[in-house]
Amino acid sequence: MKTTKNIVLLFLFSFFGYVQAQEPTVIITLTVDTAALGDERDAPGGCTFTVTPANKVIVNDPNDPKSFTILVEETDVIEWQGITTTGDDVKIKKISFIGGTEIFGSNNIYGRNENGKEKVKAKPNKKTPPGQDYEYSIRFKPDGFSNYDLDPKIRVGIQ
Repeated sequence: MKTTKNIVLLFLFSFFGYVQAQEPTVIITLTVDTAALGDERDAPGGCTFTVTPANKVIVNDPNDPKSFTILVEETDVIEWQGITTTGDDVKIKKISFIGGTEIFGSNNIYGRNENGKEKVKAKPNKKTPPGQDYEYSIRFKPDGFSNYDLDPKIRVGIQ
């Protein structure tokens, strides 16, 4: 009887762990050409975005990273990571609320070290109104450089 109970509990924990691990993740990769960054901390050059899955992108003009906009569902987990064009890590220091719909429930979400890389992960609030843009700032720091900020957008729900 005790063995059966333990097996059932083990199965339930495994099932819930599997379900939780299956949350959709949108990975935003900021690629930085450090030779093109310039001196403007709030308008750095040489920055581009890629997104996995690619169908989450609404606007991605490589000449204007501030216009970058993605569409996510309220069930998506969003992960920001960074790399330079030469393969060095870029630390994602924080995601900060600027304007529009505040979808994360906190004005600042700080980077955490994960497998030797500083990234930020966040999930939209379940009560986020659909179709509105969320303006935020990505604070990032390439190795050997100062902090820089970009302010792209996220839209939740409908396009």
